[in-house]
Amino acid sequence: MSAKHDSGTPSQAEQDAIDVLLWLNHNTGRELSYADIARGTGIPDGSRLRRAVPRARAAAHVLGHRLEQFMPSRDPQRRGARVTRFHKSGQGDEFGARDALLACRKAVAYMGDMHRACTFEANNPNSIEPEAFGQMAEAAEGCMKTVSGVEGLGSKVLQAHGTMRRQAQRIADLEAQVAELTSRQSAASA
Repeated sequence: MSAKHDSGTPSQAEQDAIDVLLWLNHNTGRELSYADIARGTGIPDGSRLRRAVPRARAAAHVLGHRLEQFMPSRDPQRRGARVTRFHKSGQGDEFGARDALLACRKAVAYMGDMHRACTFEANNPNSIEPEAFGQMAEAAEGCMKTVSGVEGLGSKVLQAHGTMRRQAQRIADLEAQVAELTSRQSAASA
């Protein structure tokens, strides 16, 4: 297959990303595995689809939407399945925060690698631009501090949401118990 194509016609890779994005648009908010996306788009679940999804993620971002990273499903029926979700601009939910925190953790790890490599080159007498690498190392360190601080705040917000969710579930359980006791007392007195 030739890498050349008519400038007005999308390549196979571009068309696959378009197909994925169009299909995701009709499945907003649902947990979707690669197998689900393959069934929905008709693109085989393999390397072709694995290249199309990141391209669709980048295109979604340009349009102001979000395709989350693949993470373990929260659905008990899909335990262990790695899934993603597509959200249109302004329609995310609190579970999207875990995706954002994952991105922060990855960014800090990559910046850590950048900091180590640039620090080494800044101190390398045979480096081509030690001063520039030193500046990049300082910039990476500053970014890591900023992102780590935001990540810590985000983790606290998620913990608060989890606590509120557990409390709401406990209240609902207690209300159900009270309703059951009340109905038993009403039945017993009748």
